[in-house]
Amino acid sequence: MRVRINSMLTEFPENQLSVAEILRRKRYSFPNIISRINGTLIRREERENALVREGDDVELYHMMSGG
Repeated sequence: MRVRINSMLTEFPENQLSVAEILRRKRYSFPNIISRINGTLIRREERENALVREGDDVELYHMMSGG
């Protein structure tokens, strides 16, 4: 499948993947990550069941703070 992750075209051999699996494959390890599929916010506890499919637009962002 082809999807956009943070505006970059990305290909996976599977037809669908969970947001959690994409985070693992992309090696996102920071605990506070915002995830969206086609603009819809995916809560942390929903990531294992939230499926990304062909043509989806996925946004994955680290939450940062400073001071």
